[in-house]
Amino acid sequence: MAGSDNAQLLRAGVAAGIFFFAVTIVEIFARPGFDIERHAISMLSLGPRGWVMKVVFIVSGLLVLACALGLRRRAGRIAGPALVALYGAGLVLAGLFDAPPGLGFPPGTAADQQPVMTNEAIVHSIAFMLAFGSLIIACFVFAFGLWRGADRGAATLSALAGIAMPVLIQMGMAGTIATGVAFYIAAMLAWIWLGWIALRHR
Repeated sequence: MAGSDNAQLLRAGVAAGIFFFAVTIVEIFARPGFDIERHAISMLSLGPRGWVMKVVFIVSGLLVLACALGLRRRAGRIAGPALVALYGAGLVLAGLFDAPPGLGFPPGTAADQQPVMTNEAIVHSIAFMLAFGSLIIACFVFAFGLWRGADRGAATLSALAGIAMPVLIQMGMAGTIATGVAFYIAAMLAWIWLGWIALRHR
């Protein structure tokens, strides 16, 4: 029974990623004025339908916390699962505090208005950095564990994911890739990595 319960906790990490992207893909096309090239997906939490994205952040974060517990029980280590838990906590915080409006979104916002960093927006940004920063470090922590277990291929893949995510974010911030697209790909990679790690430990 305990093994079955733990498998359910690990599946929560996979379910979180599927849920996150299933809803965000719909919202990207359903929300008037939203442009994935200009707007980060967290901006979907703004406006009349913003509650949908808030729910996505919070529910996904709670599922990630469940997955972190499953990883802790299965892996028998603390550092990696704790970092995954911080990722989940960051997602919950991002859902509780709104991203700053700007760049024409939500509708009614001036197209040339830069995001206004209110106290709520600052907390949202900190939550974003907490979530992605923790998951990036987790990639390397799990890579180290896989390398010690002589699974060199999986270790290399985990490390590459940890390298690719910050590179994508930096490219988006520098304008090398459209900002929203870069952040979206980085988020997709994060969810794929987490689902892969969860399934490996199941």
